Amino acid sequence: MLDAGASLDKAWYERMAENRERGDITLDRLSDHEWRVSDRRLDEHDAPSVLGIIEQTEAGFTVLEINEMVAQWTADSLDDAVSLFVTAETG
Repeated sequence: MLDAGASLDKAWYERMAENRERGDITLDRLSDHEWRVSDRRLDEHDAPSVLGIIEQTEAGFTVLEINEMVAQWTADSLDDAVSLFVTAETG
């Protein structure tokens, strides 16, 4: 038997992920060159609240996005790296 609650939770998380603004994102410093990226709208103990990791390297800021799949990018600045997690359309 399917768990209707789990389906509703997944749909809710998907809506949240599709409408993430810059103000919804928080950075937690892990070291002098690493940050955990989280969605402040979700409980910090809820796994989907963790969006990814940003690491400052010689090449710039390496972004590791964690969701159903894992994606990696490089950005020129910390602000540009954080912006990669924004999904809401601006306008």
